[in-house]
Amino acid sequence: MSLRDKAAKGLKWTTFSTVFSAFLNFTQMAILAHLLSPVDFGLMGMVLIVVGFGQIFSDMGVSSAIIYRQDTTREQLSSLYWLNIVSGIVACCMILIANPFIIAFYHEPRLHGLIQIASLIFLVTPFGQQYQILLQKELQFNRLAGITILGYLTNAVVSILLAWAGRGVYSLIWGQFANSVVRVMALILTNPNQWRPTLHFSFSDLKGYLGFGFYQMGDKTANYFNVYLIQILLGSMLGAKALGYYTLAFDLVYKPTSAITPIITRVAFPVFSKIQENKLLMKKGYMKVLQLLSSVNFPVTLGMAALAPVAVPVIYGERWMPSVILIQILAFIALLRSSGSPVSALMLGNGKADWGFHWSVGKMVFQIPGLYLGAKLGGAVGATVAFLCLQLAISTFAYLLLIRPLLGSCLKEYLGSMWPALWLSLVMALGIILVAAGFQNIKQIHLLMFQILCGIGIYGALMFLSNRSLMFEIVELVWKKK
Repeated sequence: MSLRDKAAKGLKWTTFSTVFSAFLNFTQMAILAHLLSPVDFGLMGMVLIVVGFGQIFSDMGVSSAIIYRQDTTREQLSSLYWLNIVSGIVACCMILIANPFIIAFYHEPRLHGLIQIASLIFLVTPFGQQYQILLQKELQFNRLAGITILGYLTNAVVSILLAWAGRGVYSLIWGQFANSVVRVMALILTNPNQWRPTLHFSFSDLKGYLGFGFYQMGDKTANYFNVYLIQILLGSMLGAKALGYYTLAFDLVYKPTSAITPIITRVAFPVFSKIQENKLLMKKGYMKVLQLLSSVNFPVTLGMAALAPVAVPVIYGERWMPSVILIQILAFIALLRSSGSPVSALMLGNGKADWGFHWSVGKMVFQIPGLYLGAKLGGAVGATVAFLCLQLAISTFAYLLLIRPLLGSCLKEYLGSMWPALWLSLVMALGIILVAAGFQNIKQIHLLMFQILCGIGIYGALMFLSNRSLMFEIVELVWKKK
């Protein structure tokens, strides 16, 4: 099977996994929003920030190095595997030691037990981490799709049952833990070439991986703070309730886009690594990735912004109405971020892990003053508006400092790859808003369903009329049988 066919097959299975998992996550959040309070979601948001940081450290950045290197031996894999295990133990201990300081930072003593349970995840996740990377490297996305779905399903069942039983915010953290356990077990049972780690470890095996990995770890850490810095500030400055409203808005907007984006980029990184010597082919591939991402992500984000005033009270309840304005602003931020997300795959595919590190650190330093000032002056809404303004500036710098040096001057192609999807999505969003204005007297649930159908119809029709070849290409890539 050719590289293109493998990538197409990977895209198909990743899409299936993403759509199903996004639907499951949406259903889970809708149910939990009626069983738990905004404060519960805010507390969980605080815990997940800590967990996400720990997961970056436990990986040591070697996952991307394994994908990039095409000559990794079984002995090196074993050494890297045990390095991940030790890193997970260290991450667990670090979080337990930092627990009092985290509680003091957020002024939330209720975090004590939650963080203790969350730290257990780092004793479990490393055992399956390298199996996942090997599946990704071999483009075995059909197996990864099944494992992802199984993990999401486990999380949903456990968290909903515990929330219904009155366990409050603890239902969310136990759901995450159950997800980790099930995923690791499934990854160990399904791995390419039946690889198993041996009792072998040598520091010489790590040569060439840790250098790449440390840059990746630094890049991911800084990039993580770039995404969650606003939540860190909101939790500390405004408390769990304000963070809860933001967390719901963030999940509703970012979960679909953060799930859709890796459909393309997770396949793109291994492919870029294999064609890293052919710059013309890489440029063409990068623009195609942008075109595909914008054609799917733009209507999703702008559609959510238009639907939010009706969707939030219908699906989550009236008490979540403060999240509406946050959803609408975050939708435009997600649009900008999704258009810049392939940059990471481009840098890694060219072996420029150090670029990613410096870029992410620069973004983090650039954003801190603006987000702090926005939160201080305007609360959650002010911080989110500041985030949008900063993201506009970052998108401009991304082209000038990263894309142009790697691909050459390509501003016309860069903007042209995204412009068609942008204007089609704006027309669709306007249509959704006009439907709400024209049918105010019908039941809200019926209005929401009508808006969704109209949005899909408008975008689908415009896409068919203006660029049916791309529409058919997306369908072919997703459903093509190989």
